[in-house]
Amino acid sequence: MTKVVKFIGKDIIKENAKLAERLRRLYDETGVRVLEFLGGPGSGKTTLIERLMERLTRDYKPEEIAYIGGDVATTLDTERIARYGVRHVQINTGGTCHLEVPHVEAAIKALGGPEALRQLRVMVIENVGNIICPFNFPLGAHARIMVAGVPEGEDKFIKHPLSTRVSDIIVINKIDLAPYVGVNLDKMIQDAKKINPRAPVFLVSAKTGEGVDKLYDYLRANIIEARQPAPAPQ
Repeated sequence: MTKVVKFIGKDIIKENAKLAERLRRLYDETGVRVLEFLGGPGSGKTTLIERLMERLTRDYKPEEIAYIGGDVATTLDTERIARYGVRHVQINTGGTCHLEVPHVEAAIKALGGPEALRQLRVMVIENVGNIICPFNFPLGAHARIMVAGVPEGEDKFIKHPLSTRVSDIIVINKIDLAPYVGVNLDKMIQDAKKINPRAPVFLVSAKTGEGVDKLYDYLRANIIEARQPAPAPQ
């Protein structure tokens, strides 16, 4: 029988949670609504954000929108989002597999600090492409959005229950590829809902645009324009 040793860095995670609460207070005090996108490399996070930026810049002024892009290296993803005219900052972690609160605080300073946040309606944070580490380190966002690409496999949620459980919204992306990779979308939905019954699940193809309007309408109504505060960081 294979022996399994489980370990969680509880002290580090607990300390980060306190820092995330500090960030959340800043968001709430300045009135900016924050969406954090998480998911593995190739899940389609950046393309999905592009589709959402097309809709955000239709309903809000570009200067009312900010984007923080997290990656190990390069500015490739941030350059794609910058084309929409929104305020943007790139964070290169240099090897760290996730963004941490100090990264976001540095990005906010680069944007102009709290006074700049007061001019924003929405800020999008795209975390480093990783399906494990970023989920353990919340950044105070009003909604943590898990993006799972269909080609990653229909067992994605079962294999990563913690990541699934702490997400506020779950997006199954690249649904147009399901027939070609043999993925059962109904099973993915059932698995996600079983692990996290409180999170709405959206079927989306960022490439074709299918399902993006439904996701955007939900985000705008329930997060960006919501009068009631969103759940506290987990």
